Amino acid sequence: MKFTNVKKWLTMLLAVCSILSLVACGKSDKDSAGDDSEKATKVAVVFASSGLGDKSFNDALYDGMKKAESTMGIQWVYSEPTDDAEYEGLISGYADSGDCDLIICLGGSQSSSLENVAPNYPQQKFVILDAVVKGDNIRSYTWRDQELGFLAGFLGACLSDTNTLGFIGAHDIPLCNLGAAGMIAGAHYANPDCQVLVDYANGWAEVNGCYELATSMHEQGASLLYHTASAGGLGILNAGKEKNFLTIFFDGNLNADAPQTNIASAIRDFPACAQEAIQDVIDGKFTAGAIEKGLAENGLYLDFDGSAYQIPADVMEKYNAAVAAIKDGTIVVPSTIEEAKVWKAA
Repeated sequence: MKFTNVKKWLTMLLAVCSILSLVACGKSDKDSAGDDSEKATKVAVVFASSGLGDKSFNDALYDGMKKAESTMGIQWVYSEPTDDAEYEGLISGYADSGDCDLIICLGGSQSSSLENVAPNYPQQKFVILDAVVKGDNIRSYTWRDQELGFLAGFLGACLSDTNTLGFIGAHDIPLCNLGAAGMIAGAHYANPDCQVLVDYANGWAEVNGCYELATSMHEQGASLLYHTASAGGLGILNAGKEKNFLTIFFDGNLNADAPQTNIASAIRDFPACAQEAIQDVIDGKFTAGAIEKGLAENGLYLDFDGSAYQIPADVMEKYNAAVAAIKDGTIVVPSTIEEAKVWKAA
């Protein structure tokens, strides 16, 4: 069940069904004292404005919540805003209801909205995915995206016959540039002569813009492209498929959509983090604070399943060694482009 205005929804339902006690997280109370819906943990999700159908982190979290519904017995509802300006009202609406055990906000673009809302509801538990927001009632999950970028750059450099790769971010911001920094470091680790072209789409769902940028980079010699452009990455994937250059998709496994050219997909495990937080709420163990996930925590990885591209065995051997070195701390991947340009492995 989807709601874009919780207060309006509650008012309407109360008027129509005055005998029901409504809850903002999905279903009306039942008269039976033994009804499981009374006991179910209730979760609200505010998705990112790039929307469901992005084949990226929105879709990944949606699938994870559906799994949590079936395996953990939760009740959940969600809002799918079309503009960042809607975030604050949606978060406040769920919190106002007083009936959500947990409110999950997806994406760094919700940071300021959550910062404004959370202090007004000190008893409400919040989670934000892909950003850090401080608060006594907020748990933040972030990922070391630079590690995924490193692996993309490493593979790209090992496979390149042009010594040129490309990176496209949604915006020129630290969050997106984690991937760029990692890609530069990984490319240089594999081949010091390999360069990485960097550009930005200036939007989270710029499919056409990313297609044009990817095409331009390919024309400049980029043999493999990686991105942190959210739904815009579909444009990069399509350009690679049509123009026959390699890609690595970010935040969803789309290998089967371009099996000959998309050699892997970079995965951040949003569902696992959401389910971890939900389980802590169920167990009464929820705590606020910042949690960071990386390769060592099995919170991210490159997924090769579904790709038909055959990476040479010797390259995969080197790749697996790089993964192991990041996991054990031998390689610490830089997190800014400036650091990456001068970075050398210890």
